[in-house]
Amino acid sequence: MNKKQRLVLGVSIVVVLLGYLVLTSGVIANQYEVKDAVAARENLTGKIIVINGTLVAGTDKYDQLSHTLTFKMTDGIETIDVIYTGEKIDIPPEYTNIQVIVTGQFNNSLFEAYKKPLTKCPSKYEASPDKIEQ
Repeated sequence: MNKKQRLVLGVSIVVVLLGYLVLTSGVIANQYEVKDAVAARENLTGKIIVINGTLVAGTDKYDQLSHTLTFKMTDGIETIDVIYTGEKIDIPPEYTNIQVIVTGQFNNSLFEAYKKPLTKCPSKYEASPDKIEQ
């Protein structure tokens, strides 16, 4: 195999792999902060997006029967309600300021997460001041 054939083969493999990644990842989503997503909600209807924010402490509820997690998410300016059906995420009750990333779409004022919400590494959580031992 000469140099030109190897180059064509290499480029072809890269193109096929990139195409596979795009197809298996679904729609390439845009990333928003909560306030930006709320402001653009009407224009985002039906579009899969990614939202970054902070879990509002004490709002997370998990229903074991339906495997449904609901919580509020904020950026300090706006707050949205999020619902996710699937495996429960680990949210330590004694911590605050947990950063959350959700992927999904708006259904009226509710944000439906399609993928498991991602949380910042637990070692990075900031303990609530009233939970810190003196």
